Amino acid sequence: MGRHEPPTNRSFYLSVAASTLRFAIIVALVVSGVVVINRAFPDTTSGGTGTLPDGGDTEVTESPSESPTESPTEQPTQSPTIAGTVIVVMNAAGVEGLAGDTTTELVERYDYEALEPGTAPSLSDTTTIYYRAKKDRVEAEFLANDFFSRIEDTVRIAKLPAGQTVDETAQLAIFIGTDYAQVA
Repeated sequence: MGRHEPPTNRSFYLSVAASTLRFAIIVALVVSGVVVINRAFPDTTSGGTGTLPDGGDTEVTESPSESPTESPTEQPTQSPTIAGTVIVVMNAAGVEGLAGDTTTELVERYDYEALEPGTAPSLSDTTTIYYRAKKDRVEAEFLANDFFSRIEDTVRIAKLPAGQTVDETAQLAIFIGTDYAQVA
């Protein structure tokens, strides 16, 4: 009859190799699963409509007021976002037609989509660009440094306060102050 023989080194090595191969396959499957899930569900924290970590307080930054020299052959700088950013221009300077003229110039120069210009609820000495979502802040800073670079003082950039009555489709609300009216 059959007799029991002691295990050989060969069977031990085959067992270790099979276990190692199984472990390597499991690790490869886990890594590829993580990659597939990351591609299927991209990170959307840069946009979105969640609450702000600072409680939504208005954040204001000042843009530098540089007066670059322009050459007549210089092409307009491209906007950092796609054409079609929705803007609304509000006249806070009290100068008739300023919001309409500024809206026309912004649409022609940057290919924005503009809502009907309006009159701000109060007059202001300083031009302020309000952005609605965090992703729109880049566009606001671009405008402050490019289009409004003629202003000797500074342009304010701030998150649109919750109480402002600005059309919900507007990504940027530009309140034109008397500082811009003097150089326009």
